[in-house]
Amino acid sequence: MDPDRRTFIRTLGAGSIAGLAGCSALSGGDETATPDGDTGPTDSEGTPTATPEPEDTDAQTDTDTGGGGGDGPTIITMEAGGADIWNTTDLGHIYYAEVSGDFDARVQVSSLENTNPHAKAGLMARAALDPTARNVMVRKRPGFGISPQWRPEDGASTTSTTSEQGAPLSRIEGGVMENANWQRLQRVGDTIRAFGSENGEDWRLMVELTTDQIELPDTVVLGLAATSHDNAAATTAKFRNLSGVEPADNQDLGAPIVGGSVSVAQAAVVSGLGADTSPTGATLQGTLESMGGADSVDVRFEYREATADEWSATDATTLSEPGSVAAEAGDLTPRRYYQFRAIAATGDNEFSTVNQLFATPSGSDGASDEGPTSSSNFDPSDGFADMASWVDDDTPLVVVDEPTREALAAATSIPGPRVVVFETSGTIDLGAEDLNVRNDKCWIAGQTAPSPGVTLIRGGLWLYGNDCVVQHVRVRPGDAGQEEGWQPDAIEAADDTSGNVIDHCTGTWSVDENINVGYDTSDSTMTNCLVAEPLNDATHVKGEHGYNSIIGDRAKNVALAGNVYALGTDRNPRLKQGTETVVVNNFVHHYSDGMWADPETAHSIVGNVFEDPQTEQPNIFGEGEVYAEDNVQRDDAEVPMIGEGISQLDSRPLWPEALTAVSASAVPSHNLENAGARPADRTEHDERIVANVRNGDGGVIDSQEAVGGYPELEENTHSLDVPTTGLKAWLREQAVAVEP
Repeated sequence: MDPDRRTFIRTLGAGSIAGLAGCSALSGGDETATPDGDTGPTDSEGTPTATPEPEDTDAQTDTDTGGGGGDGPTIITMEAGGADIWNTTDLGHIYYAEVSGDFDARVQVSSLENTNPHAKAGLMARAALDPTARNVMVRKRPGFGISPQWRPEDGASTTSTTSEQGAPLSRIEGGVMENANWQRLQRVGDTIRAFGSENGEDWRLMVELTTDQIELPDTVVLGLAATSHDNAAATTAKFRNLSGVEPADNQDLGAPIVGGSVSVAQAAVVSGLGADTSPTGATLQGTLESMGGADSVDVRFEYREATADEWSATDATTLSEPGSVAAEAGDLTPRRYYQFRAIAATGDNEFSTVNQLFATPSGSDGASDEGPTSSSNFDPSDGFADMASWVDDDTPLVVVDEPTREALAAATSIPGPRVVVFETSGTIDLGAEDLNVRNDKCWIAGQTAPSPGVTLIRGGLWLYGNDCVVQHVRVRPGDAGQEEGWQPDAIEAADDTSGNVIDHCTGTWSVDENINVGYDTSDSTMTNCLVAEPLNDATHVKGEHGYNSIIGDRAKNVALAGNVYALGTDRNPRLKQGTETVVVNNFVHHYSDGMWADPETAHSIVGNVFEDPQTEQPNIFGEGEVYAEDNVQRDDAEVPMIGEGISQLDSRPLWPEALTAVSASAVPSHNLENAGARPADRTEHDERIVANVRNGDGGVIDSQEAVGGYPELEENTHSLDVPTTGLKAWLREQAVAVEP
């Protein structure tokens, strides 16, 4: 492909972005749990609002596809906030009518802003407007297509065709229709059926629910519902071709922090948005699909860098009939993401598309190399993960220029390959809420920040995407002034992810564990990390919990190399049931339990050093299968190296091809010099921890206040000069510059 021009096309509603900041601190299986505290003040009082009728149209029976250019289709636009419609209670917005007996409702979800991949919109039938009421929903999610979900009883946990409990009832493979945007919800007698379609004519049954699964009353609340899955922002959902129900009222479900609304209008519709880009400009394109009943329509495009607040606008083009439209956007920055949208104006009315995304290329000639390897003996590419193979010279950069949660969340939330770089240092307060990286292929490059780098406090960093990299970042959750039940990890590669790399990071002051690799993960690498001072007796519901690291059940191909595990009690690391790991040249200091291998596990544990045990527990214990070589006790503690329950193997059960172990004798000095974020530019807390390990000082703590409290780093700034060619090599050069 010509490196100076490329086309980036997304059709209306195909998972575009908007409302980038403010990811929720959520976790879970099919969905993510609704956090406590999301039912506070709201703009809505929870009472129904009459929805204005559109002029000269019938919103309830409209089936106009918008063709022909005359009267446009009726568009129902819903703004909806809320953490989620899921689990035991709902936070979102609903547009509804009360319906008795059988029903057969259909709608096309034209678009849904990707405030979060788990945002959702679609048809819903519920027993009542109470947020805990039992209900059935056909949900459109920007990251996952169309699938049904239901809450079987009032206040019960919600399930779906993509979650463990509901999957056996699915009539479709995988429980989801990826390319459908038409929904149908039907009740005949006591049986409820959910359908999906790609064209509104050929319907496919997704699930059939009887009274064994859910029993709704004769009179139900039926209509359209949505949630942003984001406490801090509303999503915009657009519906058309609604039939089978005549909504008249709308209100919030529960009390979301950001209230919602509904508008109904006969719209001039622009669809088929695309962008033909160069490094410094773009031709923005679309098709005026319908005139919305007007004699002429003025169409303009608005655009902005993806993390910016202000929009720029192109000149408007006046059309007297449907057709294509294009406009030029100039003065763009190479290798950046931009949002854009089309605005169709008819007199006093304006109709906007959902925000779309394009990227400008770099202008590189394509000649590039990988750059230098790490100053450590262990390069982050030495593990099982294929480290950021997706990065090329056209991969967009997203710049964080202020040390705030909002700026970092906006950068990490973009749904496309991105490298997050920093033009500021400082302490980033996560506000007692985790920061979740939901989308794949994100490289958070802490090495690009000016000295002293960035430290995240009062929350954790979770990688829910695949093929991500986190380098040279410190995360210190602490107790955050919270009550019992606050139990964050510092950094986690979340369940069911693959290909993630955590390198040269510092994780301290967790309440659950410091740095983890989740359940059912694969091909994960953790190298050169400083994992220390988990809070022992803080706010965990189980009480004392000073644990450093856990590798979740069935995690395969996990490489842990060159790390320091220090000043904790247990899980240094724990290798849970079904895991397969390589644990090489780590230094474990001041611990109660060392490396714990659960049953049905297989590990290569080579060249690790143990020092200052606090119990007589064997250093490597449990019931797993272990190939052990060159593991040493550095002091004179009388602790067995390998427990009786371990089945010792004669050869390595797994080993990454690029990894080379060094002699255990070299591990303490090497790891203490190289581990943690920016080891050549350490902050006071990291210097203190490393000195304590070297000198045999320090110990288990219950609060960050015992060791000086949260840091307040200097906020220094610089402008990054990123070369047109050799992005990956430049990122590695930046890393080496903050390593010894």
